[in-house]
Amino acid sequence: MEIRKAKLKDIAQIVNYGLELLKYHQSIDLYFTPDKNAKNFYQKLFRKFIYSRNSNLLVAEDCGKVIGYVLGGIHPRMPIFKIKRIGSINDMFVIEEFREAGISKLFLIEMKKWFKSKKVKYVELSVHVENKIGRKVWLKYGFRDYMVKQRIEIGKLHLR
Repeated sequence: MEIRKAKLKDIAQIVNYGLELLKYHQSIDLYFTPDKNAKNFYQKLFRKFIYSRNSNLLVAEDCGKVIGYVLGGIHPRMPIFKIKRIGSINDMFVIEEFREAGISKLFLIEMKKWFKSKKVKYVELSVHVENKIGRKVWLKYGFRDYMVKQRIEIGKLHLR
């Protein structure tokens, strides 16, 4: 098995995995229901990430087949903060039959190298509170809650 930079030939499979990840999130919370144009959007977006200096799109490949991907990025923070840039893990997906094979660790080893090479000191990610699988994985690697994000449907906003 190999972890490598994604190539244009990988885009179709990465898009399929991204859509699978979206469907999983939708099963947790309908707020994440994909738009009918999600596939086209992902095709353009992942292609852009391959060429971006501030994005790192990696795939795991086994016997010539892409079995997962991870997407990380570097983002500016508001200029009011001393720490000006942060890293983020945006997506990570591994097909089910390889989920206990240590691929997430291999992805994070490569992401850590990349973030360090870009002089990034902090990495963030978002995980839904009901995503027990994701929360377990991220906790295992040392990620901890530091903010709580909340939302409300505007019609349900209670103002008395």
